[in-house]
Amino acid sequence: MYSLCMTHKKLFFLCVSLILLYTIDIGGYGLPAVNLGYTNILDGGPIRPYPGVYWQQYNIYYHTNKFLNAEGTLLGGIKSPTFNDWSTVTQLIYQFKNKLFFGGMPGFSFVLPVTLYSAIGCNRLGVTDAGGGVGDVSFGVYTQWPAVMHKDRPLFIHRLAVDATFPTGTNRLPKRQINPGEAFYSLSPGWSATLYATTRLGFSWRLNYLWNSKNKKIDFKAGDAVFFNYSVEYAIKPAWYVALVGYCLQQLSDNKALGFKVPDSKERVFGMGPGSAYFFSKDLVFFGYLYGEFGVRNRPQGISFVLRLVNHF
Repeated sequence: MYSLCMTHKKLFFLCVSLILLYTIDIGGYGLPAVNLGYTNILDGGPIRPYPGVYWQQYNIYYHTNKFLNAEGTLLGGIKSPTFNDWSTVTQLIYQFKNKLFFGGMPGFSFVLPVTLYSAIGCNRLGVTDAGGGVGDVSFGVYTQWPAVMHKDRPLFIHRLAVDATFPTGTNRLPKRQINPGEAFYSLSPGWSATLYATTRLGFSWRLNYLWNSKNKKIDFKAGDAVFFNYSVEYAIKPAWYVALVGYCLQQLSDNKALGFKVPDSKERVFGMGPGSAYFFSKDLVFFGYLYGEFGVRNRPQGISFVLRLVNHF
């Protein structure tokens, strides 16, 4: 009887290990890819304080050669493969001029990510890559409040938003473990704000909660998580900001595989680096961010480079 129970336990943990392996993607071993450092400087609203149409284009490069486990050491105790990904994200936003909800201006957004290049080197982990393709589309609604003024200058500005992501992208699970799209739905409410300490110095942040539905392809559900982008920005000139930017993510609950909780499966990551923003005009802004990751658990640890363009029509 004891031997039979041990056999069943070994079989269960083998299934869990395989499922965890089959859910590895650029966003981690269970969680979907989320906005980690894509938006930072002056994120509370100065980029879009006016009604109308906004087009935002993000170009994101990610590189890693470390896949880490729950202890922060190499996954499987073996050398990790090199992984490179280059993606572009198109976001369209419409902000109404009508003021609702205590003076806030409502709006909605549409996001379409596309993986242009994605490749993982030969590895003993058995992880394979689906290559490029279209990612999952997202739709969001938000309310943008105008700036609170103090002594004829902005003091505080913020926005509340909810985004829903749909499994519309390329996904080849379980044959390929790294995919442009996920095979489940996600919902993420968030709060973005900027506090102006002086006319030149500001503090910005974006706090999000993440809920994920079950991935029915492999009977797997990622736990809930919170993620946080932040920035300390300084205006060298009225049109040019430099900043210390960063992000962090912490999974709050363990993943579930085959209906069972997977112990020690929570993801965690911190990223930090330099950033800059340049206002060509009040309607055209360019951003650049460079991040190095640390304190990573249950996901890859690497570097990322983000270029972002915002155009208001």
